[in-house]
Amino acid sequence: MLTIISITASYLINQREAVDDLVLEISREGDLNQKIDLSTVRYKRIKITDRNGHYNTVEIKDGQARVKEADCPNQICVKTGWLSRPGQTSFCAPNRLMITIKGQKKQVDTITN
Repeated sequence: MLTIISITASYLINQREAVDDLVLEISREGDLNQKIDLSTVRYKRIKITDRNGHYNTVEIKDGQARVKEADCPNQICVKTGWLSRPGQTSFCAPNRLMITIKGQKKQVDTITN
């Protein structure tokens, strides 16, 4: 019984990913607009508007980010959903906005008794 509990605990700990140095980069028209440390922001909404009035609203919550709203016709950036891992990106082609998660996740290598 103790072996089963130990194996189960080891599996669950290895499956859990902890946030470590994750940064959200928001770029517009290819230029970096903002960098936000995801470990320091519990909740934030940022509305980014271009000179023609087109907009995207980026939402940050508990170590993840998404494009919550946009006035683009296809809504692909909104449908992409939450980003939480390094390398994940959401791109709005009509409004030329891109959000990307940069950084690394902590990984547990092994557990010893």
